[in-house]
Amino acid sequence: MLRLHHAVRLRLLAQRVSVAGVISPSNCGMALHALRQLGACNAHDRELLRRVDEVYLQADLRSRANMFHCLACCIREQHSVHAGLPKSLPPLLAKMQGSMLGDVDELSPTECILVMEGVLKLTPYRCATPQLAAVLRTRSAALVDVVSNPVELIGIARIIVEAMQEPRPCAAGDDDAQAGADHLHPGWSQELREISGTIESRLDSFGKQDLLTLVDAVTPRVAPRTPKAALARENAERGSGDRAIRDVPDECRSLLLRVLSSTRRRVTTLSPSQVSAWLFRVVCLHRQHHPLFLSLLQQLDDEQVRSAMSASQLSTCIESLAETLRACHEENTLSHTDLQFVSRVVAKLLETLVSSLEKTGGSSQDCSVYLVPATLALSEEVVSGRLALSSPLMERLFRMLYCHFETLKPRERADVVTAVFLWGLLRQAPTQRREQRRDQRRDLDLPQSGAGDVCSPALWCNAVLANVDAYNALDALQLMNEVSAAVYAEGAEGGAGSNYNLSLVRPMLLRLHERLQGMQGDLHEVPSSCLARYLASMSKLGLRRKADYYSVLNILQQRELTDFEGLRVLGVVARHHLRAVPLITHTVRSLPRLASALHPKQKCLLLKCLGQVRAQRFVQAPHHRSLALGAFLTRDEVAKEISVLSAIFALVGLVDLRQFENETIDCLLQGPLSRHDEFAEVRSPTTLSELVAALCRLDRRRVRTATVQAALKAAAGPLATSRSFFVDLADVSFWLRLVQGRPSLGPDVVDGDRPRRSDEEAADYAVAVANYVSAAAAIAKTRLLDIAGSNALKPNTFLFSQLAIGYRLGVSLPRTSERLLSCHLDTKHLPQLLSDPRQVIGAVTTARHIWTFNPGAAAEVFRFAEKNFGSLGAQEVLLLGVEMTEALHDAEASAGQAVELMRRLQTLSRQSLSDAARRKKLSVQELALGARYGAVAEDSVPSAPR
Repeated sequence: MLRLHHAVRLRLLAQRVSVAGVISPSNCGMALHALRQLGACNAHDRELLRRVDEVYLQADLRSRANMFHCLACCIREQHSVHAGLPKSLPPLLAKMQGSMLGDVDELSPTECILVMEGVLKLTPYRCATPQLAAVLRTRSAALVDVVSNPVELIGIARIIVEAMQEPRPCAAGDDDAQAGADHLHPGWSQELREISGTIESRLDSFGKQDLLTLVDAVTPRVAPRTPKAALARENAERGSGDRAIRDVPDECRSLLLRVLSSTRRRVTTLSPSQVSAWLFRVVCLHRQHHPLFLSLLQQLDDEQVRSAMSASQLSTCIESLAETLRACHEENTLSHTDLQFVSRVVAKLLETLVSSLEKTGGSSQDCSVYLVPATLALSEEVVSGRLALSSPLMERLFRMLYCHFETLKPRERADVVTAVFLWGLLRQAPTQRREQRRDQRRDLDLPQSGAGDVCSPALWCNAVLANVDAYNALDALQLMNEVSAAVYAEGAEGGAGSNYNLSLVRPMLLRLHERLQGMQGDLHEVPSSCLARYLASMSKLGLRRKADYYSVLNILQQRELTDFEGLRVLGVVARHHLRAVPLITHTVRSLPRLASALHPKQKCLLLKCLGQVRAQRFVQAPHHRSLALGAFLTRDEVAKEISVLSAIFALVGLVDLRQFENETIDCLLQGPLSRHDEFAEVRSPTTLSELVAALCRLDRRRVRTATVQAALKAAAGPLATSRSFFVDLADVSFWLRLVQGRPSLGPDVVDGDRPRRSDEEAADYAVAVANYVSAAAAIAKTRLLDIAGSNALKPNTFLFSQLAIGYRLGVSLPRTSERLLSCHLDTKHLPQLLSDPRQVIGAVTTARHIWTFNPGAAAEVFRFAEKNFGSLGAQEVLLLGVEMTEALHDAEASAGQAVELMRRLQTLSRQSLSDAARRKKLSVQELALGARYGAVAEDSVPSAPR
């Protein structure tokens, strides 16, 4: 016998039914109904429609009602309500309705219900016969008092609810037109109220399955209204499920409560399939607070009930309870105890599902239909810690998924790999994994799998690399963003990332990045949230090619970003010194709105980012109204809601933005930053060094010396283990003269609330600075010698900053090493330094130290600084003048091109700082430093006490 796939058989049967003479007219109604139930009734099939047209008038009334109902339902399922029907359909539908109208008085209650439902399905297409609809509406309402069969009562209720729900006919271009049923229209309210009351009075005659059918009939699916602008930015994440919301008409609320209560009384008699079905409906109706929900949970807690469920029912229950955990956590509709119970039941359901599929062998179809959706539904809860799954269970789950990994769709593969990293499967110690696998196989008598070690990053990284070309932009972005977030976030948590071998994970991420860079056209269609995360992922990977960042940044700058997306993008722009003037100006203009939209922690981070991207060009110094105390950060927020780390971000940001007269600074110094013992909890050397520099730039009358000393002590500790030493030292070395000269710079406090600074305090401060500088200098010398001895040393511009930091710290290198390093200074690409003007000053610092033995390179740098003098800010001009004054003092009577260039730079600096508007952008301490070196007139430094 010829073996055919069931789908092929159905298709052949459907074709056979369409042949004239095969099915008699009296059987056509049931045949069409059967085809629809099997999904084989195609409203586009001309042969089938021709056969229906031929036999329709020959069939009896019941068959005609069935045929009309089936065809109307198929049309609604297969044709958009906003597109015209094929030309062959309207005449056929008109013919069928005309026949029904002629025999309307002979329709039985069941047939009347079928025809009325068919008419409602056709209403949006403007194909319904008004006379038939009016007659049937009157008859349907009158049937309430005639019928007693629960099925017929439910049918009448369904008709009335669908009549209220049907979208009105509208033009295809109407903005309010939606493809689904999303409105409940008045007009049938009284009829619905009557049928609800009748059903409620007869509810005791309804069986358990009748109650399920009734709930579906009176709770129409409603698609949430989503603005088109939001749709354009909608994140295409898979796993949220997009469950259809079910709406309860006001007229049916009392009935629904009665149905739920009745079901609760019968809950112990429900079959496993009915338990699953009821759980799904209770969750869709958001009725988790009803006692029925916990009763269903208690049923699911019974192992016999779970073991009797099919894989489909188990998966449905898992997805429903995952939605419950998510929704109830946000809305606080269940107690903590109940949520814990939900979590335990979910874990048991997943255990049962995995065990069931292990026993049956688990095909790739099972993985796609049951395991992958369940995994996606649970991801958010597992990652947030609201759901705890045992390591053996996770390993069994992902082993099965890996065994069928090659046969999954690319989107499903991306979802599985994402879950592997986010769920923490790869964080276990190797010995612990082996013991658990051995115990698991012994307990479950599982055969040795060919999947290998599913807890090995190498296994999953190789799986991704083997299929990387199959991923589209969204799949690749999902992998890139989620895996980098998991790996690098854990790597920052005190060694938690040691289980990830970056030599395995990083190549995978770089390959995904290459794939994405080759899909630039597709990135324009990707939601902004994904692209913003992609920028952050590139930054975590430490990618330095700015063209890659700009390819994404240019897309984002053409869009309207959310506040959080803008903050994330701004952070990347700041870290990599990217040019994003539209983004920066938009952010500055939005400061008043952001003050109320962001959390205090986010506002502190925003201040730091704005300072790093040189937004001081767009704010007024020394006091910008939108950043004033109370306008941006409030006293209560500073005192009660921000941590020391956030306070550091805020202070550094305000100082970089030149807000020297902002009262928020005093609140920060007297509030979180007065807790000096907490400085040691800040693990970033860069942040601590920035804090030291910011404190020393402020008027010393406002900052306690003890605060600066505590910051210096905390900053010295992490330097020895820093992986980015020169980046860490960039800020504090730039302002090292201010740090070292702080006790003697600026006006003294002659009287007032604070006593005169004692000589002992100044001596202690000098010791703290000396300890910090000596520790940093020793490390800098070692690093520079390592660079000089490296075989991989090539000309580069970053070497300017590295040497400048060494010179500022007083590092003395062997002359051969110093000459070697100076020969690798890349003077051909000096314009790269303009992304951060402080790098220009670093290059000048290096040039003034090497001009005696490498005058050519030094002259190139000096000429470059002179040519681009206009791009320097007030602070850079000040430090340039100081550097040139020192250099000319050391040069004494020397002559030459380099010395002449240094004199010209000194003159330019003095002329620029003679402008009162420019001096207004300098702090008291900066003015005092300029006065000491002759870059600023001494009478411009405030001398009166505050």
